[in-house]
Amino acid sequence: MGTVEENNKELIRRQYEHYNQLEFDAAHEYFSDEMFSEHFTREQVKESEMMLHNAFPDLTLTIVDIIAEGDKVAFIVNGKGTHTGGPYFGIPATGKEVNAQNTYIDRIVDNKIVEGNGTASMLLLLQQLGVMPTIEEAVKAYNESKKE
Repeated sequence: MGTVEENNKELIRRQYEHYNQLEFDAAHEYFSDEMFSEHFTREQVKESEMMLHNAFPDLTLTIVDIIAEGDKVAFIVNGKGTHTGGPYFGIPATGKEVNAQNTYIDRIVDNKIVEGNGTASMLLLLQQLGVMPTIEEAVKAYNESKKE
């Protein structure tokens, strides 16, 4: 039997294996009934995940790095997929591939995720979908507007 930290990291790895195998009910079993996030309820987290996988049917999630200390696990997830499914936050399928990293910190008690917080690379994702300008495009547009 490993340390608490090793067990908690393995729990996160198993959860993401379920996501990649489209076993959402199994992945959600890792959430405690009282699980909360700073911005979302447990049900909202599940709905958001379903929307993401419906919009990007070939989505693969890869844990790039994972660190645990006590009851907390911090990890970086790389998500890669093609927007060929349903709408994503109202954006119809673009057919474009996205590749972005998100960072999470989960708190685990009794082998259940009781708290989850993270940051998503939404700007990069929206730029890759073509609905937001890249930094270069925004700077160019700004500079051109100053020439008038």
